[in-house]
Amino acid sequence: MRQYLLIFLAMALYVSLNTIRLIMVIRGKKGIASTIAAMENFIYMMTFAYAIGGKTNNVISILIASGGYAVGVLTGSVIEKKLNMGHLVVQVIADGDLHNLVETLRRDNYAITNWKVSGMTGDKDMLYILVKKKRYVDLELKIKELKPNAFVVMYEPKYFYGGYSN
Repeated sequence: MRQYLLIFLAMALYVSLNTIRLIMVIRGKKGIASTIAAMENFIYMMTFAYAIGGKTNNVISILIASGGYAVGVLTGSVIEKKLNMGHLVVQVIADGDLHNLVETLRRDNYAITNWKVSGMTGDKDMLYILVKKKRYVDLELKIKELKPNAFVVMYEPKYFYGGYSN
């Protein structure tokens, strides 16, 4: 039974590390990603060598490893959410004057660019906001409070430079 637990936990750790490594690669942190890749590969090779060549039932070991893999995906997702690294771009499109929203957000040190756009029902204002992921929830609450009918699009930029970053 101890062997199965070891296989399960090793696979959960392997996939969690895999998730973190992918995040580091996307963020451009190649050194950290390479180190994690080495640990990840070691765990993977040792786990499967143990599962297939050990004193355990191979089919059960592989099923246990697959369960550990699934738990690793969930764990990796939770870790990624907790790390909350990087920035988001938030676009806000709304009818009417956005002066109050813009001033409130600028007072709270959000980087905003705004301009006039036209939509199906006429002229609108559009805000383009760069925000650290850690501050997104607060930003979303302020937008919903001050402009509840706004159309909001959020995405993660792959790369940016210059400008004002908060």
